[in-house]
Amino acid sequence: MYFPLSGNCGSCSCGLEAVSQYEEVRQPTQVELEDFWKKDDFNNSSCYIFLSGITISEPVSLILPTNLVQGSARAYFSVIGDILGTALRNMENLLHMPYGCGEQNMALFTPNIYALDYLNKTGQLTEEIRIKGTGYLSTGYQKQLSYKHRDGSYSSFGTRDREGSVWLTAFVYKSFAQARRYIYIDDDVQSQTLIWLASKQKSDGCFENAGSHFNNALKVTETSIVLNFQSWYLTTLLGMNCLETAFTKGVRNLYNQALFAYIYGLVDKKERCQFFLEKLDKTATRHGKRIHWQREYKPPAEHFPVFYSRAPSAEIEITSYVLLALLNKARLSPEDLSYISRIVHWLVKQQNPYGGFSSSQDTVVALQALAQYGYLTFSKNNLNTVKVNFMDSTSKTFQVNNKNRFLLQQASLPTIPGNYSAKVNGTGCVYLQVTGGPPYLVPLHTSCQSHKSLFSHFSYTGNRKVSNMAIIDVKMLSGFVPVRSSLRKSSFTFASNHTLAYTPMYSKPDAWCLQMLAPQTEFL
Repeated sequence: MYFPLSGNCGSCSCGLEAVSQYEEVRQPTQVELEDFWKKDDFNNSSCYIFLSGITISEPVSLILPTNLVQGSARAYFSVIGDILGTALRNMENLLHMPYGCGEQNMALFTPNIYALDYLNKTGQLTEEIRIKGTGYLSTGYQKQLSYKHRDGSYSSFGTRDREGSVWLTAFVYKSFAQARRYIYIDDDVQSQTLIWLASKQKSDGCFENAGSHFNNALKVTETSIVLNFQSWYLTTLLGMNCLETAFTKGVRNLYNQALFAYIYGLVDKKERCQFFLEKLDKTATRHGKRIHWQREYKPPAEHFPVFYSRAPSAEIEITSYVLLALLNKARLSPEDLSYISRIVHWLVKQQNPYGGFSSSQDTVVALQALAQYGYLTFSKNNLNTVKVNFMDSTSKTFQVNNKNRFLLQQASLPTIPGNYSAKVNGTGCVYLQVTGGPPYLVPLHTSCQSHKSLFSHFSYTGNRKVSNMAIIDVKMLSGFVPVRSSLRKSSFTFASNHTLAYTPMYSKPDAWCLQMLAPQTEFL
């Protein structure tokens, strides 16, 4: 049977009715634009801290590429009264990416702990939020167990990987220990994991760097593995031996300097912590009201003219560890708080529309730092007025106070492209964000076929020698579904009408082929 459908976008309901017995079957079908949609093409966010009656103005300019579906661009101006407000509203979708491997699942799991801790310490944890947060933790805990090996270790794809990852296993162990105060964690599972980790420990207290780690922007070091343990381990003889061995050899790498500053702050080694903070201050990058850190030999940025470019994952993670080290100081002077606020100002600029960052690893560390900063600067006397001036339309005013600090207030920007400005006046914190994006046109070659065979070849063309793990997102044509058996050589998951294939790391000369069969099940 064939049903004529309108050409309008959206959900269409097709019905089949049997008159004699009156039975009816309805199947929704989604009609979408013939293009590629990227929601967060432009995203410019700021968080103003310690406002005290002054007015701050922030200009916003939206410029769009030419290869888009005319009239389809959308943009929104959002206001929320808490530094973690956006992340708290999007805990299930911080990165707007699939969560089909162990590393990505932990990026969904761990921020819930920081969020619940932050809300609990500031007296904002309601029963509704607690139930929602612990629900996410329980789901993430059960899913992470599917990536566990029989020996107690964890890896990105579980038993499909040859061996467990020491870095990921230590991270999972620490996160489960932290989550214990909110959900049930099996003691036997934790004990088995600890026994496996002990088998990978060397005589100096450090650990073997075994197993795969899919974010190679920062090399996994023995120091970063040790960091994934609780502070009780760092204060033991073996834990300190590992740190002292690395310190004696000399810590020249910027990432390791940030790690050491944070670790020594955790174990209350004030002089060592201050030593590294002073070294880091000399290498800080200052730009206006913002401070951050970047690698000296950072790979050249890969420019995509139609997409908004944020800082690389490594820079976000390094800056977040420096922020955590500063926040661990016993006493913070007004100068320290001013310095810290400039770091936070840069950090929130790198957030995506969902409150996450560039990758799973930097999202976890950055949200931990922002949660700790939010607790330090929390005030119930939060009262702000935000006025957005549109070009040719009436301005929009938002009121932010302690009662609605988690309420997302939003207004659609009427003209794109265009120039806007936001004026903020009041006390406390207010978080501003402009998000949106157009669908981009993709050339189409139509044909009437009931079966599709997809053969796609991919190769790495970036600036590094070896890629990270890549995710190939294949959006299925309307009415076509993939044959799962045709994807047996790949690690894959399905989400809505998308097929997501996970690739291993590849060097530049190598190529990777995705093969997929897709018969047509609905005729549109």
